[in-house]
Amino acid sequence: MQQLPLDIELHSDATFANFVEGENQLLLQKLDSICQGDNDFIYIYSEKGHGRSHLLQALTHAFSEQNPDKLIAYLPLDNRMLHPQMLDGLVAFDCVSLDGVDEVIGQLEWQTAIFNLYNQLKEQGKSLLVTGLVAPSQLGIELQDLKSRLSAMFIYNIKPLNDEEKRILLQKKAQERGLELGTDVAQYLLARQQRDLPTLLEILDKLDQASLQAKRKLTIPFIKEVLDL
Repeated sequence: MQQLPLDIELHSDATFANFVEGENQLLLQKLDSICQGDNDFIYIYSEKGHGRSHLLQALTHAFSEQNPDKLIAYLPLDNRMLHPQMLDGLVAFDCVSLDGVDEVIGQLEWQTAIFNLYNQLKEQGKSLLVTGLVAPSQLGIELQDLKSRLSAMFIYNIKPLNDEEKRILLQKKAQERGLELGTDVAQYLLARQQRDLPTLLEILDKLDQASLQAKRKLTIPFIKEVLDL
């Protein structure tokens, strides 16, 4: 893909349309403004499963479609195939997304490379997005200059979805899999299972496989059987 310096897969369903925004309208507006040509430095943090990677990949898709003459890079820092030297040429890109800065804690070479890239992109008026599990002030990064730079970005904590928004998300994800998940069934899952999104999506994957194998629709009796409730 033109926008990627490496063969890193982007999920085709990682789009803004597939993201249930909840109370995160401001963040979506900031990301859309980058697609419209604005430059920004944004740090996004949240617990796992709240959509950080989804949003960065959605930005990559949208930016590429709306700006075919510009370059955007998405790098998941948990990819062990990556090396710090790979950041050297990214100043040529108009927008760079670094997903999971927590992965470089204890790795000074990586931290120095990100620090240098930050300064280069800032000098050239380009955009940088960084995600993490916690706010910059809570990161255990050893390079204090990098910590200071990250703290100077626009910092946004993704707001968790309420139960109604989680129901909508579950139904969207089910629809993407070709499953029909009725409102009553989705509400039943929310009432009987842990409400964190990673757990709910893992359960949906299990139900998807069971539904295919048994050739049965997702009903409350079927879910009780599969989940042993």
